[in-house]
Amino acid sequence: MNAMIATTVYCIVGCNTGSSEKDALKVLECDTETGAAKIVQSVNGCEGTTYFQISRDGKAFYSAVGEERDEKSHGTLVKFDLEGHRIGKMTRLAELPCETPCHIALSPDESFVSFAAYLSGTYGAMGNPGTVKSAVLPDDEVGPRADRQKKAYAHQTFYTPNRELMGVCDLGCDRINFYEYKKDGGLEKPVLTIKADPGDGPRHALFSNDGKFLFVVNELSSTVTSYKVEELKSSKTLHSTRYTLHSFSRIGKWSMLPEDCTLGVTDTKAAAIKLTADGKILMASNRGHDSIAFYSVNDDGTLALKNVAKLTGKFPRDFELMPGEKFMVVGHKMSNEIQVYAFDREKCELKAVGEPIPCWRPLCFKFLK
Repeated sequence: MNAMIATTVYCIVGCNTGSSEKDALKVLECDTETGAAKIVQSVNGCEGTTYFQISRDGKAFYSAVGEERDEKSHGTLVKFDLEGHRIGKMTRLAELPCETPCHIALSPDESFVSFAAYLSGTYGAMGNPGTVKSAVLPDDEVGPRADRQKKAYAHQTFYTPNRELMGVCDLGCDRINFYEYKKDGGLEKPVLTIKADPGDGPRHALFSNDGKFLFVVNELSSTVTSYKVEELKSSKTLHSTRYTLHSFSRIGKWSMLPEDCTLGVTDTKAAAIKLTADGKILMASNRGHDSIAFYSVNDDGTLALKNVAKLTGKFPRDFELMPGEKFMVVGHKMSNEIQVYAFDREKCELKAVGEPIPCWRPLCFKFLK
């Protein structure tokens, strides 16, 4: 008799602040064979948990909450226990010198929790619980978009594959800075900077599975830029091989919108960027055009637009493929709903499955493994 293959999986959902129940965290139960999904847990009393990262062992996830201190709202890094697929106790880890961050990241070895706070341009990292090192992006080279680039805005922190540098996406100054986050004073001055085109507004970045390329979604220009990772030189240590990252060279930039799109630059803006498990298809969402752009990833790091799939709801802030990649979960932020779509990988088309699931402004999705 063949063993039964489990088709039920669980997804943590982070939501925007402002719901009447203050339930900014949800657990979504999904069937990977049918696409059926339902909310099975809501966590009340935690505001600001819009973005988070799950530990590799699946026993906890890291986020931030907003708390009142000195009559102002400040962010606090927190850890939530995971008891199977249920969200458990919240533990406060460190107070932050800024508002609640818009993005949280875990270093590859999970020894650092980093954050980016959009409005203040603050970025930083916590190594030991309770100890936070932070800095503020300078407003020295703001971009040309007067409506969105009045100052520096920190939108994401992420880590290079070699674990040596932490990147910070600066939407306001059209650049990505890289810092030696492990060193004392390493957050003060970047050791490397990627300059985007004026008005691009880089939002999020991710590396290819093999670490040879960096892909950046540009919020303001609704484009994706590809960079080649240059000069990966290795040096042997006693226990492992270390790789030193030297520079990036731009490969190209591709629009996320169809050729017949008539929307202006202020009418739509890019949001999330993801790769399929095999790294061969890149996906990025458009808020305003309300669609997801799909590209094939070529061996040389170039992209080829395969399709721009329209969605049934408004403002896709984040999305995630279910394990098995037959279905995609999308958060329609301004429709206050989660929608499951069947994913046709060959055509890169999406088809809504079932009714939308009511949910206050869903912003982040991550499946438990």
